[in-house]
Amino acid sequence: MIKTYGKKFPFAAMAGAAMLLLAACGSNASEPAAAQNASAETTAGETEEEGSADGVVETTAGPVQGTEEDGIYRYLGVPYAEAKERFVPAEEVEPWDEVYVADSYGPMSPQGSISGVGGESDQEGTDNNCQNLNIWTPGINDGEKRPVMVWLHGGGFSTGSANDAGYDGENLSREGDVVVVGVNHRLNTFGFLDLSASAFLWAGLQYR
Repeated sequence: MIKTYGKKFPFAAMAGAAMLLLAACGSNASEPAAAQNASAETTAGETEEEGSADGVVETTAGPVQGTEEDGIYRYLGVPYAEAKERFVPAEEVEPWDEVYVADSYGPMSPQGSISGVGGESDQEGTDNNCQNLNIWTPGINDGEKRPVMVWLHGGGFSTGSANDAGYDGENLSREGDVVVVGVNHRLNTFGFLDLSASAFLWAGLQYR
């Protein structure tokens, strides 16, 4: 679940503060109580909008800040696991305290090839530690429960990436009022060959 982090204050707290101010002011005849209450509600609404506008949400690993464009929030390259070495299982991502700025695509897996499908020779932008998500959502902290659509890119688990322009989830998120998630993960032998039980063989292949 995503929730707003940072600048947003609960409306109840804002209303309570407004009531304290009204009590302290006592008999302020120049401004009716109804007008003061309306002003407090406006301030609370503006504060909530400001909290959502900064795009900061809380995750199990730490706060993440995305960007907002044409009414859609996007969080790109959000890490969900770590694979610091090849041919061993990935581990849980190390939590962070500072806000993680997710405004650009993360690395994708080294590319391979499968029978009948040409492999990518260009390895630019690839990294073994490529476990990250691209997320699009129409809203945060608005009380809506939206469906979540998870997309695993094509390529026969050997090539490809969730960063492809054709997989941008903005329009789908807007038109369907859904949360769209694209997944980058390890591919081919780099992602599916587990040699952690054989220390000698793993060490020989790790640094070739």
